[in-house]
Amino acid sequence: MGYALAKEQQRYIARLVKAGRFNNQSEAVREAIRRMQREETAYLTPSPLTPAQVEAIYGTTDPQADQVGRAAFAALRAAVRKGARL
Repeated sequence: MGYALAKEQQRYIARLVKAGRFNNQSEAVREAIRRMQREETAYLTPSPLTPAQVEAIYGTTDPQADQVGRAAFAALRAAVRKGARL
């Protein structure tokens, strides 16, 4: 597979190879792709929020809202059981 890089990128990769961080240009490009893949994966699948973060974002639980939410889900479940199309 061939690829084209800007002169600045070529010089940067050459410096990395010369400094001994990589044995050749292909290793440097493969590492860049691996880092992009990790970054994309981390962005698309963020770690779950801690309880403290949930509290900071959503505040304290509203008992009335919780009750309404549970009732709404119960109604949806019942409708699905009866074969309703939602």
